[in-house]
Order: sequence, then C-alpha cells, then structure tokens
Amino acid sequence: MANNPMAAHHNPGLVRPHPPLPGTPLLDLLAEPPEEPPAAEPSGRDPVAMALAGVAALFATVALGVSVLTWLSMSDLQTIVAVSGANQPADGARQQPAEVASGQAVAPMPGQPMPGEQLPPPSAAPAAYSQAYRPQSLQLSLPPCGSSLTRYVDLDEPRVDADASRADLYYKSRVGCYGTPQLHLINGVTASIVSRPTMRPTQCATSIRNAPADNPISLDTTKVLCVLTSSDKAIGEDITQKMVVLVISAPTPTGQSTARVSAWHVS
Repeated sequence: MANNPMAAHHNPGLVRPHPPLPGTPLLDLLAEPPEEPPAAEPSGRDPVAMALAGVAALFATVALGVSVLTWLSMSDLQTIVAVSGANQPADGARQQPAEVASGQAVAPMPGQPMPGEQLPPPSAAPAAYSQAYRPQSLQLSLPPCGSSLTRYVDLDEPRVDADASRADLYYKSRVGCYGTPQLHLINGVTASIVSRPTMRPTQCATSIRNAPADNPISLDTTKVLCVLTSSDKAIGEDITQKMVVLVISAPTPTGQSTARVSAWHVS
C-alpha cells in the first residue's frame, strides 16, 4: 500500500474523469450532439399541383350536384305535365256545367248566363222628351158625302187638311157617307189606346211598345190615344220625331169630332 504512488493522493469524494477513449478528442466528447436536419419533403408533392387538384375536385363535385338537380327537375316537370293532362277534361266535357259531388250543376256567378243561355242584348238608352207644343184643339169632320176629299192630319204642327206627303194620319168614315169615323195611321206611325189623358211621354212609349193599337182605329166613343210619329219621316223632313197625346171626343151623327192634341220632341 505504501509503495502505491496513487494511494497517498486518494480522495474518496473526488470523481476522476474517465479517461478518453483512444483516438477521440476531448472537446468532441464534451460537445452536444448535433440536431438532425428535418426530413426533406418528397420531391413528387408540388403544392401548386395539389391546389389545382383540389380545385378540380371541387368543380367536379359542383357539376355532379347540378346534374342531379337538373335530372330531378325534369323528372318533376314530366310528372306535373302527366298529372295535369290526366285531369284535363275532354273537349266535349269542357262545355258541360261543372258538377259537384252530388251531381248537381254549380250555380254561375251573379250576372253570368246559365250554360247554353244567351244574355239579351243591352237595351238602347232611354229617349229624352221635351215639350213640342201645349194642348191644342183640332176639329175633325168627315168629307162631304160623295166627295173624294180625305182629311189628312199633320201632328208635327199640328194641322188639319195637311198635305198628304206630310200627314201622319187621316180621318175617314168606315162605310157610306156618315158611318163610324176611323183614324188611319200612315207613314210608319204607331199608336196605343190608353185610359187617361194625363199620360206622360215615357208612359206612352211603354204603352205603344207593349199594347199597340190596330190600324185603323174606330172612333165610336171618346178615345185617348198615344201616337208616335215616324222616325223616317222626321229624318226626311229634318224635324224631330214626336210623341203625341190625342183626346178625341165621340163623333156626332154627322161625323164631327174634337181632338185635343199635345206633343213632345223625342231625342
């Protein structure tokens, strides 16, 4: 032990370094191990190519979705057309009235005609009347027995023994010289026998339309007449058409009568 030169310097608390391995520098052993370089990306994965590939995949997905939607829309359209064609009535059935489940025809809207019914044409505008002349008296008498004279009466003035071309009626016996007098309507004149002399023009128009008198009119008793002159004659003479109320007294045995006349312009 005394002969060991290392024994005199032995210190139990001192850790002696391990002797370096042969051939290895001491600084290399003490240095930290170098970091490994990051692995290089494979040369086959280009970022631009990958982005383009993603865009192409997106477009392909959108195109597929559009194709599917288009196919579904066409299919739905064909289904709708088929259903509507099946529900469309035939040409002969279109003109038939619609029927409810009970088999009764549906009533049309107010103002609409029933199937097969035609509405009447619109009525003409009502005529307007204005006073032409106030009541005047006309003396009617039969022509002398055996004469060819005819008593023409113009209701536009009024006037007895008027020109035949302007007359609206004439006064003549039925038979013989002094038979029952009659009024003959001429030139498209129309008339109606009414019950009272206070008839208004509108009332006369209604009576003439609904109850026209026969021609000629026998004057065996007092008569009240509504008389409408001819529109063609009024146009030809450039005057107004007239609505006239005639109150004719019962004729005497010799055929004398008095006529009270009032008239209105028709426009």
